[in-house]
Amino acid sequence: MAIPSNNTQALIDKIQSLPSDRVAEVEDFVDFLKQRARLRKAIGKEPLNFPVDDLGPWPDGLSLRREDMYGVDGR
Repeated sequence: MAIPSNNTQALIDKIQSLPSDRVAEVEDFVDFLKQRARLRKAIGKEPLNFPVDDLGPWPDGLSLRREDMYGVDGR
C-alpha cells in the first residue's frame, strides 16, 4: 500500500525528531505490522492442520444425558 508523498515525509520528520530508543520502538512496531499482515494473508491460503486422534467407536450404551452422568439431584 503506497502512502502519498506528503504523508510519507511528515512521518519521516516525526520519526527523525524522536530519541534513538524511540526510533527503535517504531522500527519494531513496523516489523510487527508487516509480520501480522503476512500471517493474515497466509491464513487465508492454507487450511489449518490440526492433529486428529482416532480413539475408536463410542462404547455401546453410552449415554450423554445429564441425568445419566450426574444423577437426578442436579449437580
